[in-house]
Amino acid sequence: MKMMICDAHVHVGYYPRIDYNEITYYSPCRVVGVLNRCGVSEFIVSSTCAQINGIGIDDILREAQEIKRLCGTRAHVFFWLSGHLYDLDRRLKWLESGLIEGVKFHNDETPWIMNRRNDLYKILDRIAQCEMPVLFHGGINQGSRPWQIAQVAKEYPGMKFCIAHCRPMGEVVRVISECPNVWTDTAYMRLEDFKLLCAYDWRNRLMFGTDLPVWQAHENCSLTRRYREYCMSFKKIGLERIAIKAFHEFLNIQKKGT
Repeated sequence: MKMMICDAHVHVGYYPRIDYNEITYYSPCRVVGVLNRCGVSEFIVSSTCAQINGIGIDDILREAQEIKRLCGTRAHVFFWLSGHLYDLDRRLKWLESGLIEGVKFHNDETPWIMNRRNDLYKILDRIAQCEMPVLFHGGINQGSRPWQIAQVAKEYPGMKFCIAHCRPMGEVVRVISECPNVWTDTAYMRLEDFKLLCAYDWRNRLMFGTDLPVWQAHENCSLTRRYREYCMSFKKIGLERIAIKAFHEFLNIQKKGT
């Protein structure tokens, strides 16, 4: 039986593109086209439009609506909550749209953990009422370190957290071992690092993620070809079934035969 592909980290919206003078818009139609050609069954998607001044909440919700029109229940839309969007709507009324299944935070874009922790806790209190998971950009910069995100996750033991990008890998492993409500994903991981994943016990909380379409910001490539290469490289390490199960458990989706 052909295995499914569940991608926990996809974007629509604006990205710089190598050798292009203008920032490029990756529309829902364009991104979904890549996912369809590569046989992706489900995915988590958020919009980088949240980073662009002049684009409002209604614009992002219209984009989410288009994604759902194209993909239905295959698409799980996360709202990328930037600081300026929160300041526009501190009551988070967009949660009432029925389109959003989770929230993404990126400390390099808005210093939630370093400078706006009180606001972050107010937001998480509201999200907890909706029983939604959250995704945090993870990395080596202050505010994005896995151990710093873990401090927040421990304050909300009933909420599911994903530390995206699985970096630094050893630090993420330690956090997952300590925090039963923390997951991670492989978004934008180097292909040669996939094999390193097999050395650790991920406690069934490792998800496959790509960061589509970020590759074109750094290299000239076909998105479809690059995506297929990413999927094939991950499948070779034998963690695909675990990643699918982790994806569904993160979103609290009941699936048979996965």
